[in-house]
This record gives sequence, C-alpha cells and structure tokens, in this order.
Amino acid sequence: MARTVQPSYADLVTYDSRTLARLIAAVLATVVALVCLPAQATLPRVNMRQAQVTASQVTAPTNQGKGVLTLDPQLQRDVETLLRQSRAPEAAAVVIDVRTGKILAWSSVDPQGRDLVSEPYGPPASVFKVVTAAALLENSKARGATRQCYVGGHRAVHLRDLRNSGAGGAICSSFSTALGYSRNMVMAGLAVRYLEPEQLRNMATNLGLNGSVPIDVVVGTGSCRVPSSKEGLARAAAGFGRGKLTPLEAAFMMTVIARDGRRQPIQLVDYILSAEGKRLAAPPPRVESTRALRASTARQLRSMLEVTTREGTAAKAFRDARGNRYLGTRSGGGKTGTLSRGKPRRLFSWYAGYAPNNNPEVAVAVMLANEHRWWRKGNEVARDILRAYFARKQVQGITHPVRGRTARRR
Repeated sequence: MARTVQPSYADLVTYDSRTLARLIAAVLATVVALVCLPAQATLPRVNMRQAQVTASQVTAPTNQGKGVLTLDPQLQRDVETLLRQSRAPEAAAVVIDVRTGKILAWSSVDPQGRDLVSEPYGPPASVFKVVTAAALLENSKARGATRQCYVGGHRAVHLRDLRNSGAGGAICSSFSTALGYSRNMVMAGLAVRYLEPEQLRNMATNLGLNGSVPIDVVVGTGSCRVPSSKEGLARAAAGFGRGKLTPLEAAFMMTVIARDGRRQPIQLVDYILSAEGKRLAAPPPRVESTRALRASTARQLRSMLEVTTREGTAAKAFRDARGNRYLGTRSGGGKTGTLSRGKPRRLFSWYAGYAPNNNPEVAVAVMLANEHRWWRKGNEVARDILRAYFARKQVQGITHPVRGRTARRR
C-alpha cells in the first residue's frame, strides 16, 4: 500500500527559499528591464521626410515635439540637390562630422516616402569588404603583403576558383591593394584561410552594422549575414552575402576607422521644442564601448582605403577630364560597392568614405538604387558632397559642384 510522505518543515523552508530566490531574481530582472527601457523608449522618432530647411537651421517633427537638428542647412541643401541630379529612383546620403559625432546632412529620395538613410534597403555589396579587412587585421591573421591566387571571381565567388599559386594562369594579388581595387577572390580566399564566421559577425557589430550604431534617435537596422559554411563565408566576405545595409551604418563605420578605431555616439537632434515652445534637452544615445579596433588596425585600414581614390575603383570619379584631383590632397579614402538585386531590379551603387586623409573631418555614405539605365554612380555623388563641404570651408582649389566656383584661398 502506497504511503504519502508529508514534507518536513525543513523541506518546506528549502522549497520556499528556492521559490523566493527565483521570485527575487525575476523581480530584479523586471526592474532592470524597466529601468533600461525608458532610456531607449525616450529616444525620439524623427520624421526626416518632413524636414524643413531654413537659412539658419533644419527642423523636423518628432513624437516629442519639434526637433531642431544638428544638420548644416547649406550642406543639407547641397546634398538634396545632388541626390535629385543623380536621377536615381531611390537614393540616400548622410554626412557625419568625425570630430564631434554631429550629423551634418541627411537626405533621402524615395517615391514611397521611406527614409532610406536609416531604413535597410540596399545590399551591403563590396562595402562589406571593409569588415573583412578589419577582421583580418584585428586578428593579426593577414598582413599587407599576404597574397591570394585565383581565377575568375569578377561577378561571383566560388571556392573552386581559389588557387595556392600562380600556376596555370592564375592571378595573385596582395591584401594591401585588394580593398582599394575590390578584388573579390582575394578577400574571399583570405577570409576562408584565416577567419571564422563568428569573427566576421563580431567585427560587423563592432563597426556599427546590424543595428549597433549609437545614435540619439530611433533608426532602422540592417542585417548583414555571415553563413557558417565555407562557401557562405567566402561569399559574405567578398560582399555577395545576403542582408541589407543602411547608409547610416556605412557612414558610422567610416567614423570609427577615421577616429583610430574609437566608437563615438553620433547625434542628429540638437534639442526639441515642446508644443508649448519649451526647449527640451535631447536624450543621449546609448552608451557603447569606446573602442572597436586597435588604433594600428584603423591606420592600416585607412592606408588600404586610400588606394580606392588614388588608383582603385574610385580613382576615375575623383579626377577631372585632365587627370587633376577634384579634392586635391583631401580625397581621403573609401570603399565602392556595386550589386544588382531586388524587385524591381536595381543596380545598387555605394560609396562610403572619409576625408581628408590626415586628421579626417567628415565621413560620408551614398547609396543609389539605379535602374538598368543610369546617370551617376555613388562615388561621383559622394565626391561632389565632399567638394561642397570643402568649398564652403573655402579650401583653396576646390570647386563647388552645384555653384561651380573655385573656393578662395583659406
């Protein structure tokens, strides 16, 4: 005959203590969540599609009142004009002051009314190669002289096209110029040889991708994916991976590199005016770790990115018909990206970079979603945005792209 064992007082005390401990832990977790939530919930939602530009300031409605923004009114107008002139059906551009973290221009063109600066739309394309290069350098896996041999790879990446030597007509290229010339198979091969998928994912987050931009407003988040398979890793490392990138994320990545690997929160809202006209302080962005890269890694990346404008994939765009540099010694460095995706089919043209080379002042990102027939590339629009910025600062020899006059001597 079965017997029912009555729990002793000690058993009840033990059970109650464990239950109480679990309850306390749950309550504490809830309290922490509630404490943290307001900091995120109080971030304003800014309607940049209704931004108003005057001679002295740029304002936009928010869910907390009228937002007075950090944008430079003159540069904002120039960027809006340059995007319209690109004739791309969808386009976006953003400019960030590297030294202060203030956003100077934020503009989007979209018939559907989306804010494509912060809403994920375009694929990362070859801009993601910057993440790959950063991961290789930060993990001390590859040096500038490290070579990768390959065949093909112009429009697709396959492991079968990687080679150990230059035998049989294979091409061998060094890591130091692979970024500036956007060599797909070099970046893919080095990633397969030296990196794990998790290292690439972590570096993407460190550099501001996948929703990790520390900013003072609510923004959309991109999703750059790195598969666990070797084939998937190779494709992602070369910029053929699935996912989407926002121009805001691309520009923030460049601020990290320009600031010697330090993450600095960026700012769009200067202050907010309530319905009663009271000036409200803008909430600070999320607190983030202060360093994403070693300073030495950031400096090496800048050296590689400057190949792009000097002799690589953006060299032609950054020079006039006579071969003179539009920006003189202030071309800076950057990364181009081109990929055909989406429905309707779009030819996405990217440029993300910083300028000048020494002591960078601004970071810029441009995304154009062109039709099959197109008029301008992302690197050309970005170049002209930089021309507008430096011409307004009266840097000698730099002409304004909209007004066409040469800046006076500083």
